[in-house]
Amino acid sequence: MSDTLPHYPVAIIGGGATGTMVAFHLLRQRPDLGAGAVAIIEPRAQLGAGLAYGTRDAQHRINVPAARMSLDTAVPGDFRAWLDLDALAATDPDAFLPSGDLYPARAQFGQYLAARIAPSLEAGRLVHLRNAVTGMVRRNGHWALTLSEGEGLTASHVVIALTHPAPALPAALRPLAQEARVVANPWRDDALARIATQDRVAIIGTGLTMADIVASLEARGHQGPILAVSRRGLRPRAHAAEASALSDILHLASAPTALGLLRTVRAALRDHPDLSWHEIIDATRKQGRKLWAALDLPERKKLIRHLRPFWDVHRFRIAPQIDAILTRHLASKRLSARAARVIEAKAGSEGIALTLQFRGETLETLIVDHVVNTTGPDHAGIIPNTPFLRALAEQGHIAPDPTGLGLHTGPNHHALPARETTQKTATLLIAGPLSRGTFGELMGLPEVTENAQSVARQLAAELNTAHQRVPDEVRS
Repeated sequence: MSDTLPHYPVAIIGGGATGTMVAFHLLRQRPDLGAGAVAIIEPRAQLGAGLAYGTRDAQHRINVPAARMSLDTAVPGDFRAWLDLDALAATDPDAFLPSGDLYPARAQFGQYLAARIAPSLEAGRLVHLRNAVTGMVRRNGHWALTLSEGEGLTASHVVIALTHPAPALPAALRPLAQEARVVANPWRDDALARIATQDRVAIIGTGLTMADIVASLEARGHQGPILAVSRRGLRPRAHAAEASALSDILHLASAPTALGLLRTVRAALRDHPDLSWHEIIDATRKQGRKLWAALDLPERKKLIRHLRPFWDVHRFRIAPQIDAILTRHLASKRLSARAARVIEAKAGSEGIALTLQFRGETLETLIVDHVVNTTGPDHAGIIPNTPFLRALAEQGHIAPDPTGLGLHTGPNHHALPARETTQKTATLLIAGPLSRGTFGELMGLPEVTENAQSVARQLAAELNTAHQRVPDEVRS
């Protein structure tokens, strides 16, 4: 690192949906911030895409109607208004449903975010550094960031807005981590390239990514058998046939225990037979921060351990087009979703031998041609698997969230250190799903948008007038 480094008042690490929205709202709230005010460090060419909305697979659709997606909670229909419906109808007619709802490919939302942030890039107020952060230290009142390529930079404030980490392989599959027939990271563009038409496929996990994999395999002409397994064998649910706003007026009382919260939700289902379960779950989601805040740490851990799988399959629903594919495959027996644990995995000339413990049954060994890991983002492993975060943790600036959901974050979005006796650094903020241990549900877009706006407000309030004019260089 050279003696002099470019300096920015704000550096945002991660230019996916969260980081892009933080930059958008910060620059809108602080019009006084001029050229070079914010740097966003993202190796992808397109801001806003990230992992979720950078997928090139046209089968990967948004999971809620386009009319409910926006980078601004004050303009909930902004994404749909941005879409060119004529062009969409010509290129993706399946995006349109008879109800009038739109479920385009996820890449469309990434392009929308890129379009909305483009004016800030063109004006020079936002600088996109196509790079990755490899190291970060506190030095002379600033953060010094080392980059994978080229010189580093310094920043007065840093926002960590990283994308979801790749899934961790289950323990039984880790000895086969280098085996070509085991897809450890299902989010790679070439993840399914080796799977032939008649190959036998086992998917470990039965959530949203499993549904994406099944849809992608169908589009590739795959006709072989697919077995999807998870501890409970639960698959994502579909949206209600018609949208409703009744969840906006249904009040749920907070409870101090996970069991009490479960009883509250069950009582709402029982006491409102005129409402679908979708509306009860939506009401729970919208009041999630209040309900989560009422639980102490042991009760939060209990909820995660016992209730999270049931919450996930009802909260994170799949697009109707993907639900139709799953339903058709299940009916034809080409897809089987079972409750099972992987006990052992061995690679042989005939395939991968999986020893499975099915619920209530004895062990069974099956031979498959490929195994795809869709166990969900490894948020608990984000620090040890990310070098610059590991360094920050060793320096005492950050710590794992006590619930195991990401990074320990304060109510004002500041990173919290490992020890309460350690003074937190007020210029380091956490945005997006990595802070959900504090804020509760932060995986769906409406909550991510609200969180990004809140981080931007906090940051806008903390930046003083001295940051309005950015020096060309700051001596590190």
